[in-house]
Amino acid sequence: MAEDLYQKTYKMRQQGEGGQNIVVSIPPEIIEKEARKRGLSIDDFVKQYRVLAQFNGFEGVMYKFVPAEEE
Repeated sequence: MAEDLYQKTYKMRQQGEGGQNIVVSIPPEIIEKEARKRGLSIDDFVKQYRVLAQFNGFEGVMYKFVPAEEE
């Protein structure tokens, strides 16, 4: 494993009508770091950015933060 790789297990939960959506938390350390990089408070970052999930098959997923207007 990479020296700077952190791992934490999160429980999945179902949400929405009939449990159609699966929700998983993002570690707060990641949000804090991304907000800091952009000079924003956590509250402002959450309001101004969205999470973009990029995947190809089921081997892994990469999450990227994009401005809300780019959704």
